[in-house]
Amino acid sequence: MGNLRNRLLKILLVLLALGAALFGGCILYLAITDPIKSPYGWYFYPILLAISLSAVPFFTGLFYGYRFLCQTDSTAQKTEPVVQTLRKIKICAISYGILFLLVIPFWIGLAEADDAPGAMFFGLLPICWAVLSYLWSYRYKNRLLKTSA
Repeated sequence: MGNLRNRLLKILLVLLALGAALFGGCILYLAITDPIKSPYGWYFYPILLAISLSAVPFFTGLFYGYRFLCQTDSTAQKTEPVVQTLRKIKICAISYGILFLLVIPFWIGLAEADDAPGAMFFGLLPICWAVLSYLWSYRYKNRLLKTSA
């Protein structure tokens, strides 16, 4: 059962990476071919820059998540490599969250310019994703260290 679950999680990680790459590519293509007019351009381009920069820790975190699943899939599970992988996932989540935290003022300005106060919450979704990733890796690392001790 655990082997099947790991295989499904690996497939989901690959599909998530492909979907994120396709979505990011489409957004970049649209931003290049059809420039945003004022007043939205002042807010949109810093957000687009943060999304582009956050792709590095996002895909790095997905890579280490895949590595984590491969490490836990093996029968002779060693604790130290798994803990190191979880630490790297945690660092990726922190850097991803910080990038989007720096963009919150631009999300607020875009929401005010468009007169859409609900749009501010879309800027908080990546931060929530980063916090959940951090908490998951922290919890699993502690559980792993308790069982190995």
